[in-house]
Amino acid sequence: MRTVINSCLTGAETASGVVVMIDVFRASNTILMLLSRGAASIMPVATIQEAFGLKEKHPECLLAGERGGVKVTGFDMGNSPHEASRTDLKGKEVVFTTSAGTQGIIRAENAERILVGSFGNADALASMLNEVNPPLVTCLAVGTDGIRRASEDELCALYLKGMLEGRPQDFHAMKNEIMQGEGAERLRTLEQGLDFSYCLTTDLFDFVPEVRRESSSMRIQAER
Repeated sequence: MRTVINSCLTGAETASGVVVMIDVFRASNTILMLLSRGAASIMPVATIQEAFGLKEKHPECLLAGERGGVKVTGFDMGNSPHEASRTDLKGKEVVFTTSAGTQGIIRAENAERILVGSFGNADALASMLNEVNPPLVTCLAVGTDGIRRASEDELCALYLKGMLEGRPQDFHAMKNEIMQGEGAERLRTLEQGLDFSYCLTTDLFDFVPEVRRESSSMRIQAER
């Protein structure tokens, strides 16, 4: 098994093999929390208009997501694992759109499989990938707005790569570096610091979200 790291949405477009989408602040962790709170599935979409269109067709769906880190007006929730943790989602379908994470999923058209990862499910990811042992794993660090590398995503990709290659990384040193980075400062500016504990804790989740391609859409469900 060879492991490589691709960055931003340009990296999504060239990613191949088993692709692990990593968006630490915050799409990966929101997806993990939505599923852990009972969501039946998550439908990632590229645009706000697509999300509202699905809501019209399926009024029972919930809308979640952000632009510029802020909840979209008219949506049921934003892109926040803390907010998701306080919501009963049992059996709900969630339509989800974000500035980077969902864009990375949609653009990874050459992937054989697409998984969702973060520090919080790194052990589950490593166990799954070691069992499957695919020829190639691409850790996709989607970055800030999908256009600039983000330290939290790059370091998480290195963390997972190290686990898969038998080279354990120093999580606490990584966490300290992340907390001094641009992404952490952005969350503080947005007064969304309650998400830090969900985004920067290991082994919170024992499952791996996987994207299932359907005829005209995608769905993310939990693989345990």
